Amino acid sequence: MSQQLLTIETAFLSNENVKANLQLANVRTIQRQIENGQKKKFEQSLTLSTLVANGFAWFKSAEGKALRKEEGLEWTSEDFALKVYGWQKSFFHKMVKAGGLATEVVDTFKAKCEELEQQGEKPVRTIEGLLKFAKQVEEETATAEGGEGEGEGGEGAQVETREKVVLTLSLKGEQFGMGNVSARVMSSGELKTTNTPDEIRQAIAILTSLLPMNNEVNADMQYEADVELEAEERAY
Repeated sequence: MSQQLLTIETAFLSNENVKANLQLANVRTIQRQIENGQKKKFEQSLTLSTLVANGFAWFKSAEGKALRKEEGLEWTSEDFALKVYGWQKSFFHKMVKAGGLATEVVDTFKAKCEELEQQGEKPVRTIEGLLKFAKQVEEETATAEGGEGEGEGGEGAQVETREKVVLTLSLKGEQFGMGNVSARVMSSGELKTTNTPDEIRQAIAILTSLLPMNNEVNADMQYEADVELEAEERAY
């Protein structure tokens, strides 16, 4: 977090009562520890989301309001998110929502992630992935309660998986008098690239123009190999 705080804001966040209720020591430690490693990052993000959800609940409580009034602060939820955690409103509310999810939903999400990984898939093991899963569970439960089908326990909810790359095109264009070209075709058939269609076509044209040359080289190599083999057979 690198927010410029007013003097009264710094004083407020330095208040021992405020730090204790927001568990800022734990928050700061986890914020520093979140790093590479999807599982570890997700688990730390989950712990952080619980701390943030509890902290936000205290912020809205009578005690939190009284302390802010005493310090002369008039923070909105957006102010709280930015000045305490360094986050924009959208991400902050995702963390608060994740921190308030039922343990059963989180555990089911984790179990399904493990199942997918054992099958060679790459689940989206993130806070956003968890929230999408939780929304499915919520809709599933609502459907079951409405008598339209079975859906308890999130059994029908699916964890989002990362798409697989099935084709990659990469060209260092400097040698051909053009810019670099990079494109990937995903398992869904979607083409992902930052290049224009004309740049992609130009890269494919360059590749195509090289194919006859490669065929000739391969043919020459095969001819040389056949000659060498014939010479060896005669030697015997």
